Amino acid sequence: MRLTILRNDPECTAGHLERVARERGVDIEVVALDAGESLPPAASVEAVAVLGGGMGAYDTDRVPYLIAEKQWLAEVAEADVPVLGICLGCQLLADVLGGSAYLAERPEIEFTTLDIVTPDPVVDVLGRSRSLVIHRDTWDVPPGAQLIARTDRFNQAFRRGSVLGIQPHPEVDPDIVGVWTANPEIIPFLRAGGRGPGDVRSWIRDNAASVAGTADELFGAWLEEASARIG
Repeated sequence: MRLTILRNDPECTAGHLERVARERGVDIEVVALDAGESLPPAASVEAVAVLGGGMGAYDTDRVPYLIAEKQWLAEVAEADVPVLGICLGCQLLADVLGGSAYLAERPEIEFTTLDIVTPDPVVDVLGRSRSLVIHRDTWDVPPGAQLIARTDRFNQAFRRGSVLGIQPHPEVDPDIVGVWTANPEIIPFLRAGGRGPGDVRSWIRDNAASVAGTADELFGAWLEEASARIG
């Protein structure tokens, strides 16, 4: 299987997702949209993962490549290609499938389990194991989609056809979080969510083994599902 990973922000890399995929022998193509790389023809991809970023799905004036990315995602979803969206990726998918993505009243920054609304072979692990939830935007469930998980404040996962969107960040490892929290621009965002850089670093550092295990289970299940759909 070949997995095309869309990178929207140089600080939001694939982390555990890429590790799990490589361990399973998946061929990986990373498309760095933030660096000006071009999207491949939609008809040429087998499976797609869309990573996070500091922008919103609505920031097309500030980040023009989002326009082409959303059009492309609509095409691959229509073609029944397996697509996984993480955080911003989830918001982009909700938007292109007819829902909406928008700025929340305040950020949600937690290391927590999710409330599973609909049992799901991929997402269920996030109801048993904690993952990093860190976002300022949220989304409404697209028409025809099924809400899979939420917290007390926000929707956290949905499915529609071959598309799965998840709001948390099971891909992060201590290195990724270290890059995020070293960026001074994140400090006001963290403070607005009632947290500091040390909170986020310690959550992932002190729970590195369980975070990796959650990623193994979640991404492994999604890759198996994607492979079966392709096959």
